[in-house]
Amino acid sequence: MTRTEGDEPVPSSHQFPHAGPYGPEGRGPETRGNVATLLRSPGVKFIMIGIISVALLVPLLLVWGLTEERAQRATDVSRRIANGWGGMQSINGPYLAVPFDVQRSREVDGRTVVEQATEWVLVMPETLDVTADLKTEERRLSIYTLPVYSGALALKGRFGSNILQDLAQYAGTPQLDRALLVLNINDITGIRSDAGVKIDNGAVRPFDPGMRQISAMAETGPDGYATPQSSAGVHRAIERPLIETGFAFEIALTLNGSRSFAVAPAGQTTTFAARANWPHPGFEGLFLPEEKTVTATDFSAKWTIPYLARGIDRVAVGTTLPLSGSMMSINLVEPVQFYQVVSRTLKYSIGFISLVFLAVFVVELKGGRMVHWIQYVLTGLALIVFYVLLLALAEHTGFTVAYGVAALATTVLIAAYLGSATGSRRSGVALGTVLLSAYGVMYLVLREDEYALLAGALISFVAIAATMYATRRVEWSAPVPTQR
Repeated sequence: MTRTEGDEPVPSSHQFPHAGPYGPEGRGPETRGNVATLLRSPGVKFIMIGIISVALLVPLLLVWGLTEERAQRATDVSRRIANGWGGMQSINGPYLAVPFDVQRSREVDGRTVVEQATEWVLVMPETLDVTADLKTEERRLSIYTLPVYSGALALKGRFGSNILQDLAQYAGTPQLDRALLVLNINDITGIRSDAGVKIDNGAVRPFDPGMRQISAMAETGPDGYATPQSSAGVHRAIERPLIETGFAFEIALTLNGSRSFAVAPAGQTTTFAARANWPHPGFEGLFLPEEKTVTATDFSAKWTIPYLARGIDRVAVGTTLPLSGSMMSINLVEPVQFYQVVSRTLKYSIGFISLVFLAVFVVELKGGRMVHWIQYVLTGLALIVFYVLLLALAEHTGFTVAYGVAALATTVLIAAYLGSATGSRRSGVALGTVLLSAYGVMYLVLREDEYALLAGALISFVAIAATMYATRRVEWSAPVPTQR
């Protein structure tokens, strides 16, 4: 073949032995080689690990949703148990409710209209002594349990002889013949005895259900607001002579409930003594016990609330019982509420996964054998399966046993897999040691919630410091050498 002037010489195939289907210049293989070299550089690999860690947030959120769903199911089952036994109980009272006939004026079409209305005054007892003996047990439905109790309650006290003087400070005419003794009980379906009141050591006078026009603030609902419930209690009519002279009272009843029991300091001076065969009490409310004894099988506690500590007068106007927000509360705390603990564990998941990835990355750099990014993805998914395994096992064995089994299984799986991937048994053992140590530290953090932030900060600092030390001489743009 002849070429004319100005034509470029055509290179022969022996000048480019790597010429292939991408053209005689050989740019295809060279491009592929550059990309492969770039992907093997520590800097690019580090960025890819970060992207993988962020992408794993999607399955982590799905696990979080699964945990919340199981927790909601446990709550629903607990509510079903409580509906058949008795809910969270609180006692407020007794109060002496006295109706008043009052004259009230209002403007109608420019005229003043005077109307007669009925208002209520609530008188509190001078003294109130409450004792509660709670016999507890765990009720089971399917795989879920709920701590319940049957409480033997006794309320003793006295209304003083100055009731008429207290009533005289309010305008209107007191209707002493219509006075009521009212006692609020949060869930009256839990009453399991004939409840009545002894007055001045006389015969037992039975209560009637409801509190007539008097209401009490119920437990705060999911929306954060409490709603009045006029029927949540019992009442008994009181004769005029008793109001004029004062009287002593004694109330005894058996009350079923679950999860918690609370008493309001309704007396001007209130004492409250409680005991139960439950080793995990939680004391909450505005007033905490002055004395408490907690053993491996039971507990006892005592409160004394003087008149001035309550912060309100001994007589209140209105149809809503006071002191609903000033309870002395006892919670029957379940030893492990593992749904909350699993949710707390998920909060540390992204940091935990990042810590494991850093360990694998350092082993990769030191061992000289490249770990493929898909192997990082599989390792991350194995770490996520740990949380699913923990949740599933905890519902049957409890949190501690479930945590140990899930952590050990995950550690063995990842250590064996990455040891095989890197071709080094020593690397697998090192990664297994790191994983076991991390799981152990995380368990301690979960048990000591008050120190969780401090422990997490120290662990993060140590992890990043170790990584910086191990990679201090790494050429981030150079490819990671591969072993065949």
